[in-house]
Amino acid sequence: MVLSLAEFQHIIQEDNVLIIDTRDENIFLEGYITGSIHFKPSIIQEAAALGLFKFDQPLLFVGDDDHEKIAIAYFEKLGFSHIKGYLEGGYPTWSAANLARDLVIEVEVDELAMDIPFDEFLMVLDIRSEENFNKGHIKDSVHIPLLEFVDPGSFSELDEHFNIYIIGDNGDTHTLAASILKKEGIHNIRIVQDGWEAVTFLKDKFKIEVSKTKPSDDEAEIV
Repeated sequence: MVLSLAEFQHIIQEDNVLIIDTRDENIFLEGYITGSIHFKPSIIQEAAALGLFKFDQPLLFVGDDDHEKIAIAYFEKLGFSHIKGYLEGGYPTWSAANLARDLVIEVEVDELAMDIPFDEFLMVLDIRSEENFNKGHIKDSVHIPLLEFVDPGSFSELDEHFNIYIIGDNGDTHTLAASILKKEGIHNIRIVQDGWEAVTFLKDKFKIEVSKTKPSDDEAEIV
């Protein structure tokens, strides 16, 4: 269902409405509707499985190049029945009306590496799975798997005075995590371009200290 700007704004006033932005990541980073969250159609099924959506939650979509239509088809296939439609003209319609917007800052690994030794309030937030985190992570990282983002209580230690750098596997879920945090009122965040793949490739060049998590006695294999 195509929605005019006025219709879209009216639906936003309903309780518990979620705005889903399906545009390309690089375009999303330039600006998005305040309070919306970013999903690539390719990870929507995974996100739904994580419980990041509620089946009775009203959903609005913003996209381009028919991405919003692809996303809506995914949600309908998964059984979501409260899909309200998508904004006619997409984000440019919202932006042209000078309505509330936000953005996510992206940095390269070298900027993170330069900041680590000198910023006492720097926090690396690793959103990868526990298995991948345990195999290797930046020393002193805080680990909150994307799976736990369904519970806002998991963000209790992410105080606003921290400068938070988000690390994912390869960048596919960075903007998803960042936009969820922004929706929860945590704004002092950056995403690290290409995530852990980039850290692994460049850690020696930029002298990034990496740690591994040792298994507990219960988890260790008995030889």
